[in-house]
Amino acid sequence: MKNLKLILFALLLPMFAFSQDEEATEKTKASSGEWSAGLFVGYSNYLGELVDPTFTFDESNAAFGIFIKNQISHRFGLKANLYYGTLSGDDANYDRNANRGASFESSVVEIAVRGEFDFRKKENYDYQEGDTEFSQSGSYKKKVIPFIFIGAGASFTDPDVTFESSNPPVPEDFSNAHLAIPLGVGLRVDLSRKLYLGLEWGQRITFTDFLDGISNKEGDDNNDIYAMGGLTFGMRFVDKDSDNDGVADDQDKCPTLPGLTALGGCPDSDGDGLADRDDNCPNEAGDVSHNGCPDSDGDGIGDHIDDCPDTAGLRRFSGCPDTDNDGIVDKEDSCPTTPGIPAMNGCPDSDRDGITDDKDLCPQTPGTAEHNGCPDSDDDGIADNEDNCPNTPGSRRFNGCPDTDNDGIADNEDKCPTLAGPSGNNGCPEILAEDKAVLDLAMQNVSFETGSARLLSSSRGILNQIAEIVTRYPGYILYIDGYTDNVGNDFANQQLSVQRTNSCADYLESRGADRSVMVTNGHGESDPIADNTSASGRRTNRRVTFRLESQ
Repeated sequence: MKNLKLILFALLLPMFAFSQDEEATEKTKASSGEWSAGLFVGYSNYLGELVDPTFTFDESNAAFGIFIKNQISHRFGLKANLYYGTLSGDDANYDRNANRGASFESSVVEIAVRGEFDFRKKENYDYQEGDTEFSQSGSYKKKVIPFIFIGAGASFTDPDVTFESSNPPVPEDFSNAHLAIPLGVGLRVDLSRKLYLGLEWGQRITFTDFLDGISNKEGDDNNDIYAMGGLTFGMRFVDKDSDNDGVADDQDKCPTLPGLTALGGCPDSDGDGLADRDDNCPNEAGDVSHNGCPDSDGDGIGDHIDDCPDTAGLRRFSGCPDTDNDGIVDKEDSCPTTPGIPAMNGCPDSDRDGITDDKDLCPQTPGTAEHNGCPDSDDDGIADNEDNCPNTPGSRRFNGCPDTDNDGIADNEDKCPTLAGPSGNNGCPEILAEDKAVLDLAMQNVSFETGSARLLSSSRGILNQIAEIVTRYPGYILYIDGYTDNVGNDFANQQLSVQRTNSCADYLESRGADRSVMVTNGHGESDPIADNTSASGRRTNRRVTFRLESQ
């Protein structure tokens, strides 16, 4: 039963989708409201405790019936059916109940009303692109239409139960009338406008365990169900339609010519919404205001008096357009989509430099023809749009930038533009070996009062040398890093290391070094370079280091 509930839910989903479809609001078509009736021939099959629970056709029996249907819309119809079949089952088909030895056979009469939902967008008539009120054309088109159905009804059974057992169970009282919910799928083939052939299959959910006259009391989910499937043959009750266009002869203004419902059954060969008999140009789509003749560009000017019949235009220009509204018609305008001036044949010259914007590489800035309309602000022979240094004269080798120190590196890429240096050092000069030695020596010779950031006088000599070195290397950054030993509070040591580096920077500034090129960092107890367990190791760890790096 749980699986059947899932099937029921899945079949209900398309109903909700169809109810939201925009096409539900379109005008009623010819098939809406049609009645039909027909015959059903097929089989019926029982599924309950007297057969194997997997679905088989072992207990299939012949079934037949009659039905009547009303096609409410092109997608939805209501069908009432009276079906008759036979249900049977035998414990021999199911090992679990083999010892019981029961079997049954019963007729089943089903009376039901169900809704059928067709999977098709339109009726069985040819349609033109656009799906307007004139879309339905005049010939009936055969289709293969899948559908689903669900409904409600009553099933009447009369089970005849037999037992092989010598001690059969006492039969219980039960009703032979049962509520049934038919649901299933089908496929319908239209043979003609009047006749159709269908194939359908569906299960009937019941709310009883007595279809077979025997109740299985084990578990809660034990209701019996049955299935019916087979062929249907139906005939629609429609009025005579000689030209088979969906419009009955007594309402067809052109009963011998297939036509459109919207035009009273008359044809519209060019599909312009005007019947051929009223169309002065029946084979060429036109406009009603022009008696069916075309206005190809839709500008309200007939093609025969339109100088530009394929492009919408203005009456004052004899039907030709002026897209950019510059007073020059497109066919005479060299720049038809951009407002321009007559002197430039309709093209713009935004910067008024005598070069039209479409050829001007700098259309918003006055320039010269030599540079395709672009300026050369620094007059170095290189246009600003190609000049990496447009306000400073340079050479083409460096894309318009200068190389002040002639080291082969353009100033805009040179970290030391006034000092020659190799490219591997970003254009800055290499630090001399003796200067590096002074920086390395500073770690041993810069000292402070114990527990203080006050420099000892013995440190001034080496710091004076560093100040002089810094002034000789413009473009370099001096990094000053301070460290302490592990004696005392971590936070206090961190603060002390910061204060000592700042003391060094302040002193260097007092000796003429630029403070802005110095970066100080205090690291406290981190990164020891000797063992803090010995006095000599702790003395080594209390240090300030200096290094120069290019920016």
